[in-house]
Amino acid sequence: MANSTEQKVITAARECFFQHGYKASNMTLISEYAGFSRATVHKYTKNKEDAFRKVCQQFQEQAEMACQPIMKENMECWSAINLIMQAWLKPSFDEVRDIKILNDLKYHAQVIAEDVFTSARKQMENMLCEQLEKGISKDEINLHPLSQTPRQFAQLLLASLTGLRGQFDKTHIHRASLDTLNIFKRACRAQN
Repeated sequence: MANSTEQKVITAARECFFQHGYKASNMTLISEYAGFSRATVHKYTKNKEDAFRKVCQQFQEQAEMACQPIMKENMECWSAINLIMQAWLKPSFDEVRDIKILNDLKYHAQVIAEDVFTSARKQMENMLCEQLEKGISKDEINLHPLSQTPRQFAQLLLASLTGLRGQFDKTHIHRASLDTLNIFKRACRAQN
């Protein structure tokens, strides 16, 4: 974020959305959460939709930043992929306890911030592809049995993760992701 006031506005918007949902939130309520006038809040967000997009964007940036140290490490391919998967699987609205508010936020995220999440998926695909290419170069992984390129396999992994996010609650998603990763790992063992 450009400055601390802008960060405070986005943090306040997030708190407001997480407490009231997208539909019930408005710029007056966001300014109350921020402790700034509406004019100040409007300096950093054009409207409620813009504030929500910035909240979603910030979450995606934080997930990407969490993956950067993994990408720089020279770790085993599957370990790196697992860590990247866990960053990707962290629910965007993890702190929301009210199911109606959660569903409201998920719906509006798809409508208002679809491009933010599409961009994040592409970034995740690129990171997985890079890890797969490293794994192939170190003979840790073999995609020949699957007749897949690293890009195709990264897309398959990502599609599987997206499916897991839609099917499992947060208490079961970690186990399901490990099980899924083990299936993929066995399917493309390096031939020694």
